[in-house]
Amino acid sequence: MTQTLALRLADQISSDILTGLLPAGARLEEVALAERFGCSRTPVREALSELCARGLAQRRAGRGMEVIRPDSDLLLDQFEALAEMEGLLAGMAAHRGTLAEVMALEELSRRMEAAEAADYPDLNLQLHERICAMAGNRELARVAGEMRLRLDALRGAQLRSDARRQRSALEHAELVTAIAARDAPLAGRIMRDHLRASARASLAVLAAAAESA
Repeated sequence: MTQTLALRLADQISSDILTGLLPAGARLEEVALAERFGCSRTPVREALSELCARGLAQRRAGRGMEVIRPDSDLLLDQFEALAEMEGLLAGMAAHRGTLAEVMALEELSRRMEAAEAADYPDLNLQLHERICAMAGNRELARVAGEMRLRLDALRGAQLRSDARRQRSALEHAELVTAIAARDAPLAGRIMRDHLRASARASLAVLAAAAESA
């Protein structure tokens, strides 16, 4: 339960950083954050460690924990790694997915096309997780899931744009069609292109936040 709470706190603080509410240099104090969220300092401490892993905070000597400007090069490396892993998994899913799994994926894609803005990020996560599970390699899916978690707050931020969300739904529909057609090379290519588009949109969100800070 503590871990789940810590991740929720990390997501909320990440969102504040990525939208510019917490600019670079802002102090992240355990006591103040625990009071804000109405919890003990333990999950806050775990959340701050997660923020460091996401490249959004850093502990500085004599200053404690503070927000740092995300490293664009590191983010691009992370997106590239995720694109390669999920591209491979999408191709495997096209080979190994059962008919029932494909039909469920198609239904989820249709729900995404009609989803409200508030519901879309969760459906987006569900689709990626299902594709990874369909691939039938739990270890590769686990590693991809960990990398996806690192980027989840940033990917969620870029989905606040109506235009990006609509384009994302189309990209997912094309991906699901390729998987249903058992076209592994095409599925892998669409997944990689989709995550590269996410990377570009995410970096645009960071640039906008930096300008407004």
